[in-house]
Amino acid sequence: MSQPVLQVSPYRVAQTAHLGLVLGVVIIVLIFAIARPTLGEEPTAELTTAFRIASVALMFVTVVAMRLVRARIEPIRSRDDRDAWWQVNLPKAIIVWALADGAAMVGSVFWLLTGDYVILAVVTGVALALLVMHRPAVMEM
Repeated sequence: MSQPVLQVSPYRVAQTAHLGLVLGVVIIVLIFAIARPTLGEEPTAELTTAFRIASVALMFVTVVAMRLVRARIEPIRSRDDRDAWWQVNLPKAIIVWALADGAAMVGSVFWLLTGDYVILAVVTGVALALLVMHRPAVMEM
């Protein structure tokens, strides 16, 4: 006897994937916040400065790449076509979210290595904000 095919809405898949990415960043930051005090000596000022410069460059590249991919996603025409729209645009949306998620993760690692809260705010904070700003409901617009 064959099993019935489970129909999953592409919009629900998008919501679940997005939530997983957001929670992943938050959990990593919390784990790193617990692990950070156990690390040894602090890095030099020159190394922290280098990480800050790399952080700004990373955010610039992330924002540009997100805008380029986001520009290829056309707004939804009708709420009736939501599942069809997500079927076509889910891969592009995941790329947008992965760009922000990747930047947030790199920012978290930079913060773990340096203990610099500027890096945490600039990279991880901004990338997490970009991820939340590009939630599935907003991607349809």
